[in-house]
Amino acid sequence: MIPIARALRVLLTAALPIAATGCLTSPKSEALRQQQMQEAADAINDLRVTESTLAGTLDSLRVVVAKQDSTIARLANVTGVIVVK
Repeated sequence: MIPIARALRVLLTAALPIAATGCLTSPKSEALRQQQMQEAADAINDLRVTESTLAGTLDSLRVVVAKQDSTIARLANVTGVIVVK
């Protein structure tokens, strides 16, 4: 055999198992990755719940402000005070 071909054959013989095992992931790292993904999903779900609660609170505050605004407008109208908006 030609020395270059022999060297290439040795190189390929050694590189093939290394390349094949490089594609495998360890079960420990895969479990850690799944745990992190679950924690991220839980955090996103908590953010959705918090956003929903804040939206409800904001809507409630808008109603309160609208009632106060109309009450102030009525009082100003009765007393003859000019209210600048």
